[in-house]
Amino acid sequence: MTSFDETATTAARSFGAKVEDDALDANYSMIADDYPDELDYYALLGLSQKPPPTETEIRSAYRNLSLSFHPDKQPPHLREAAQNQFTLIQEAYHTLIDPQKRIVYDMLGAEGVKQEWGHKGAMGTAGEAQTQEVGVKTMSPDEFRQWFLKIMKKRERKAVQSLVESSGTITLGVNAQNTIQVDDDDVTFGNPSPKITTFGASCEFKTPLPLPEFLSREKNEEDESDAQDQDQRQGINEVEEVEDPVYVTFNAGVSGGVVRQKRTYLVTYEGREDEEVEVAVKGPRLLVGTDLHLGATIAPNFRALAGRKGLLSWRPFTFLRDSTVLVEGVVLPERLVKTTIARSIQPISGIKPISVTASGIIKYPLLEAPPSFEIHTSKEIASNKVAFCSWSSGSWQWPDLLLDRFSSLGMYPDTMCASEDELSGFQIGLISLPKTRVKDTIDEGEDDEDELAQLSRKEKNIDRARESWVTHLQVSPGGGGLVLKYERNLFSGKPSDDPVRSEWSGEGYFPMKKMEEARAVRLAITTALAPDLSVSWTVQGTRRVGEYTKLGLAIGIAHKGIHMTVSWNRLGQGINIPVILCPAQQATQEAAMLATVVPWLAYCAVEFGYIRPRDRKKRRQAAARRHNELKKLIPKKRAESQQAIELMADQVLRRQAREEAQDGLVITKAEYGYVPGSSKKLLSKFPDPRLVDVTIPVAALVDRSQLIIPENTVKFQIIGFHDPAPLLPKRLKVWYTFQGREHFVGVGDKEGFSCPMRAHLVSS
Repeated sequence: MTSFDETATTAARSFGAKVEDDALDANYSMIADDYPDELDYYALLGLSQKPPPTETEIRSAYRNLSLSFHPDKQPPHLREAAQNQFTLIQEAYHTLIDPQKRIVYDMLGAEGVKQEWGHKGAMGTAGEAQTQEVGVKTMSPDEFRQWFLKIMKKRERKAVQSLVESSGTITLGVNAQNTIQVDDDDVTFGNPSPKITTFGASCEFKTPLPLPEFLSREKNEEDESDAQDQDQRQGINEVEEVEDPVYVTFNAGVSGGVVRQKRTYLVTYEGREDEEVEVAVKGPRLLVGTDLHLGATIAPNFRALAGRKGLLSWRPFTFLRDSTVLVEGVVLPERLVKTTIARSIQPISGIKPISVTASGIIKYPLLEAPPSFEIHTSKEIASNKVAFCSWSSGSWQWPDLLLDRFSSLGMYPDTMCASEDELSGFQIGLISLPKTRVKDTIDEGEDDEDELAQLSRKEKNIDRARESWVTHLQVSPGGGGLVLKYERNLFSGKPSDDPVRSEWSGEGYFPMKKMEEARAVRLAITTALAPDLSVSWTVQGTRRVGEYTKLGLAIGIAHKGIHMTVSWNRLGQGINIPVILCPAQQATQEAAMLATVVPWLAYCAVEFGYIRPRDRKKRRQAAARRHNELKKLIPKKRAESQQAIELMADQVLRRQAREEAQDGLVITKAEYGYVPGSSKKLLSKFPDPRLVDVTIPVAALVDRSQLIIPENTVKFQIIGFHDPAPLLPKRLKVWYTFQGREHFVGVGDKEGFSCPMRAHLVSS
């Protein structure tokens, strides 16, 4: 069966677009983004980051390097080079030997350490560390890590909140019914005369709500003395951001129609009856508001409210500490109060919890009608599968038993008429969430590159497609229907619906990688089947066009006819433009399909004929510029590495002589650089090898007849190394002898290895 991506590629070729294999460009871009400009302190000292080095290992590495690079022990012509190298070694040593600086360095690098120990940094002057009652410097490494993560999460939340302090939406309805015309089953495109007929605007913003003292958390003198006597471990919790106990969200909106002023004229004809004619008056159009909305939602945080004293520390408020509570009040268009409580319940230990949300709505005076209720439950029944059901009571009357006893109860005629359309309903459905990476892995020791590559491709396709679907059945006295919604990403690239996630968590710092690939399109197909077997459907495509900006286009057929909606959204601000293309009485499935296929083919032509070739060209140019910049630095880096080799040569040769005398590990030869491989594209552009001799630098890493280069070590940042082929794949080859026998090992640029090993033995 042909996939969506293959269909789109075929459509692009039909428009003359050239679809090429972009693997080389993608790899070039990835290498350019990952190229480390910042010095790696672990590689500089010849240490491994995982597992972390001990204090003894750091001091030993620093002491060995100091013997080779201390400026006072060098001849005059090498003193300046030794001083520069020794300064870097000292900077790396002082960072890694300090447990707190090493924690920050592992997360944020050298620049992060300088920033956090600088002015207004977490550990600098006017920073968070100076405002803590418990000394941060006296914390253990684990305590400091948790403290620092909370500080960074707090900063991140403030930065995100500054971007989305308020949200709003503007909607402009356009009537262009002449765009598609249906005459005797012939579908044609007409000459549209679009007119703005409706409008809508809404906004909301959130703010903390101050509370009276008797409701807020209180402390007595004993509590304060207990806080002063807390140990350092409890002091970490004091730096955690204390959220405001109550937030209130105000929302308002208005919608209506756009009309022109009209005048009525009486036209008199000879021999005919007079006729009234309406003529539109030239001038600005009038906005007629037909629906006004004004309300507020209060979200109390009972975990922050329930203190040692105060009204909210009593029962039943303590039950709400683990619940989410919302109180919504609406003034316009009608007054109502809605209270919602959400909580997870685990009836049987060991099973997944059930999420329950219950709402009570007071819309009419309690003497006329009781509150209406809504209950929603959901439970994860399988991996990425969630079942849900909901029930709403609608408007209902007090039972006859109460009406007979209390004459003041009962609905008035106006209330009874207003509640006729508020019927009860029941929904049941199933949600399939997007899948993440598959859990299957290849057994250890299995050297099957084809299977590994196939598994990698499968994982990559699953991540990029992010298929999901929702189906639910709705039943009510007034009708019902079956709804099915399917979503997936089209075209390989960065997802359009990638949610904004936090880079900081309790486990550490996980920065979002910058992706230069073409952005994907999120396709959503929604189909609804009514009780009378009539079908309505909508096809919507959304594409991310900026870091926070998305554009969307939806086309479908419904009771209003064939409609198209153009949407724009950025950080909670949105603009929607619904357009009616064909009236309901003329709408057919053929006309709706035509309205869908034409924009789809037009987008494919623009995407594959202009956008992606333009992006590929930009990536090639950026990679070429980066490559040229790094090539200019090769002579300087080569001179620095040669000076470093000259500085360490005597010390390394003496150590190698001791190893040879003990029949230990002796490095006889080592090469590092680019070697032409099987890639035909790289071979055509870079046919010649680019290698440097790194025998002395590799031998300097030998310690007690062992050589260990950890995985993901930036090898060209090892002292004495330099990069002879920037942005190209490189390998390290090492020839050595151990116990008088020859060995050889060759690894890629990001691979690690240890010596000696029996697998490296060279057969005679």
